[in-house]
Amino acid sequence: MLGWEFPPYFAGGVGMVCYELTKEFSKRDDVEITYLMPFGPNELGQNHVKLMVANNLISDKHIKIMKINSLLCAYDTFESYEDKINKIKFSLKTIEGGPTNALYGHNLLEEVYRFAEKAKLVAMLENFDVIHAHDWTTFPAAIKIKEITGKPFIAHVHITEFDKSGGQGANPEIYKVEREGMHAADKVIVVSNFVKNNIMNRYGVPESKICVVHNGGVEMLESEASHKIDDDCKYVLFAGRVTLQKGPEFFVEAARRVLEKEDNVKFILAGSGDQLNKVIEMAAEYGMANKFMFTGFYNRDEAEKLFSMADVFVMPSVSEPFGIVPLEAMYKGTPTIISNQSGVSEVLNHCMKVDFWDIDEMANKILGVIKYKPLSNTLSENGLREIQSFTWDKPAEKCMDVYNEVIL
Repeated sequence: MLGWEFPPYFAGGVGMVCYELTKEFSKRDDVEITYLMPFGPNELGQNHVKLMVANNLISDKHIKIMKINSLLCAYDTFESYEDKINKIKFSLKTIEGGPTNALYGHNLLEEVYRFAEKAKLVAMLENFDVIHAHDWTTFPAAIKIKEITGKPFIAHVHITEFDKSGGQGANPEIYKVEREGMHAADKVIVVSNFVKNNIMNRYGVPESKICVVHNGGVEMLESEASHKIDDDCKYVLFAGRVTLQKGPEFFVEAARRVLEKEDNVKFILAGSGDQLNKVIEMAAEYGMANKFMFTGFYNRDEAEKLFSMADVFVMPSVSEPFGIVPLEAMYKGTPTIISNQSGVSEVLNHCMKVDFWDIDEMANKILGVIKYKPLSNTLSENGLREIQSFTWDKPAEKCMDVYNEVIL
């Protein structure tokens, strides 16, 4: 299994999916997983999977990493990659004068191909029956491993470049890697019908090659402590990467409509991303600065507190292949509103759904939840009951079926 990240060194939902999926596989006697990722410390502390870090096994230069916590992630754009390179130059010490870019390459695409070369060498020493690669950053590695071993290759698509750009165009270089990977694969697993239709229409992948495997849920930390703020104000939460894809500007616009009818409301926008400054400026321009809390990046423990304190969670994504965060919110009993343009909307029933662009309807649904206690209670109770059935045994079994199909 090839991935770009793995908990606790991860930046997004794909890392959590890989963790949950491998954990479920570990319960079976007929499956052994070797998980290879490009970066991370020598000791990752995972017992349920054989976890290997390519850069620690095969190094270009003797370079010491100084507390780099998954700085390079599957969600990086070329621009955010360059920003991170500049920042980590201050966090690296080189031995024998090795240059920083000997480890990280000049851009993200270069690093993807560097990982492919190292993964190929690692794979030559491993025994396995199938290659399972998660998203475009690992597809070149999977192709090389397939070429030298003849083993079947499964491409697992969690998100495409079109999703990241909110449907406004894809980086042609990344698109090329994505398309080559999907066409080279023996089977393509996708996380929703939303993604299935996308890769059929935009990447020319035949329907017969695609298998839909919806994600399971991700449990939040258990806590008996109440994180509700002791006031009469209602709190509306956005949590996730603050990027065009996630629709944060529609959240701010909906907040403006809500505050026209109900003043005793505050909005929490949790997360970081390239749209953060824009939405902060929007809130200030609309005179809502005192109604907004911007937390920046949050960790798992902080996520548990955010979902616990919120009266309603909103995911206004423009293009969401699946969407793990609503499952986290519902696990904490938080009433949830999601966009119809999300894969998770295919499988969730006890939440409210709205088109991402319909800010008036989004505002009406927010007002309905915070003003009408029976509605809020029903969404909370039924949502929690529903999410408890989102286990990982069914997704793991479907993946096993795909394995058996390509191996036979």
